[in-house]
Amino acid sequence: MFGNVNKDLVPIKAHYFLYNAATGPIVPFLPTIAKQLGFSGFLVGSIYTILPISGLIAKPLFGGLADRFRLHKIFFLLFQAILAIAFFSIYFIPPVELKTQSVQADVILKCDNAAVFLEVCSSTGFTNETLNNVIDHGDPKTKCRLSCESSEKLYKELCNLNVTEYCPKVDHPDVLKERINFTAMFNMNRNVDLMRCVDIRLRNATFSLKEHYNVSKLYCNNLVRTSCVASCPGVTVMEALLREAHAASSRVDEDTGDQTTYQFHLFLWAAIISWVGMAVVVSIADAICFDLLGDERRKEYGKQKMWGSIGFGIFGISAGYLVDVFSRGQGVKDYTCIFYIMLIAMIFDMIVSATLKKKTVEYTDHDPSVLWELGSVAREGRVLVFAFWCIGAGMCTGVVWNFLFWYTEDIVKNDTEWLKTIQGLITGVQCFLGELPFNFISGRVLKKLGHINVMSLVLLFYAVRFMAYSLVRNVWAFLIIEILHGPTLGLCWPTMVSYGEKVAPSGTRATMQGFVGAVFEGLGVSSGSLICGWLISSYGGIVTFRVFSIGALVWLTIYWILQLLLQKAKAYPLHQGHSHLASYAAPNDAILMTMSQELQTY
Repeated sequence: MFGNVNKDLVPIKAHYFLYNAATGPIVPFLPTIAKQLGFSGFLVGSIYTILPISGLIAKPLFGGLADRFRLHKIFFLLFQAILAIAFFSIYFIPPVELKTQSVQADVILKCDNAAVFLEVCSSTGFTNETLNNVIDHGDPKTKCRLSCESSEKLYKELCNLNVTEYCPKVDHPDVLKERINFTAMFNMNRNVDLMRCVDIRLRNATFSLKEHYNVSKLYCNNLVRTSCVASCPGVTVMEALLREAHAASSRVDEDTGDQTTYQFHLFLWAAIISWVGMAVVVSIADAICFDLLGDERRKEYGKQKMWGSIGFGIFGISAGYLVDVFSRGQGVKDYTCIFYIMLIAMIFDMIVSATLKKKTVEYTDHDPSVLWELGSVAREGRVLVFAFWCIGAGMCTGVVWNFLFWYTEDIVKNDTEWLKTIQGLITGVQCFLGELPFNFISGRVLKKLGHINVMSLVLLFYAVRFMAYSLVRNVWAFLIIEILHGPTLGLCWPTMVSYGEKVAPSGTRATMQGFVGAVFEGLGVSSGSLICGWLISSYGGIVTFRVFSIGALVWLTIYWILQLLLQKAKAYPLHQGHSHLASYAAPNDAILMTMSQELQTY
């Protein structure tokens, strides 16, 4: 059964599997970990603006050093250790502390013959944890401060309750601008959950006026409703309820969310170091893989890389389930298990990687100048239009990579128990039903439709995908939407890499691929993350995804106009004497493999 297995390639297969098994549980959940630590969408978007740029700088810098001084294996193992330490250090970053002042929210005071209730509402609903704590587990002696709008009816009812200082104000409308301030004690065992509102029954109240009034039995002879501002300093259960009500009404993050606290800087530098580590490990691993394959077997690169996709998908799904299991009964998700999975998998990866053998690569001082080649590439009109498409596709990809899980947490209010399992399944669908199948059929699709049409379809499907996100409210339906990950990112990578090869001027293929990566990640993904983070903080996820859906269509329209102008100017490769079709390797990272005269996928 295993007689045809090439034993020399087993370690590199094992590396791809273990490396992605280590990063798969961490990378997709990193934005939601940052959210749980207390960072706003804008700050997380800022982080993911910096990370792609840091990776782009690290790849040529350390890759060049490894080539120059023949340090591939040393760098390979060293940066595996660095990224493991950087990722694991995030586990020890404490959450951002909320400001000491009490949370306030607008509420309604309702009074009738039966009882007095405080109605707390949220337009988006409350989380299960908050509702359960308020309804079932509240302290029966909970106290809150209320400041309510006055009215003749309210003055009259307070006078009936023997708060005599309010009696002279019943017939004086000039005092109606005053607010009535008091401290209320609640009977938390008599609370009522009414869809998106919670009615909390008042047990007694204390009015601190010139005299001290304690009202033990609260009632009204007539129906009274008035608006109030409630604050419950030191009462964790009520503060959580008021915080969610306030967030839903104002659509703003916590006061500390946009502040660059020391926790933010710790997270940022840990993320940068880990991204640098991943960039170096991925680039050197691919160089080692190509070296092991040799020129005659370079087409088998995809068969090696495929094991990384399998590891990422399996451990991404498992990580989500384990986080939910270990988080039962807790108010927040416990991510401990994924950090230890990452650490253990990286240790095994380092052990396996130590057995890899790499031939000595001859270094030459006669390589052409990268800057010179880049200048010749950038002067091509069709390359500039292609770069425009790469930026748009990169922006859309950055939204999915960095804020899809964030958005699922925003729309899930009453089913958070298995939220991480759903997110893990989303990762699995993206990997096994999205990227992998479309990576393998991308060659035939490109031959059938052509690069320009496929690039247009990528943006079109991104527009459809984002609009679907904004319309769907059941997070389980996202598993169906994620099938569109195939015709978006699954086609985007191989199309981008192969078309980059196709339009590259003679002798600039390697430079072209570096240019494509820089534009896609350095400009597209980073700017898309920044814009998405700002939009999600300011307007919420629904508006954000609709904006990006419309934006993808606008970008597609401009792209087609530019292509028509190029066609009129006869600036296509065939008109320039480029009759070859490019070749590349997929899946996932779609690292370029230069083959001969036909387009192939593996």
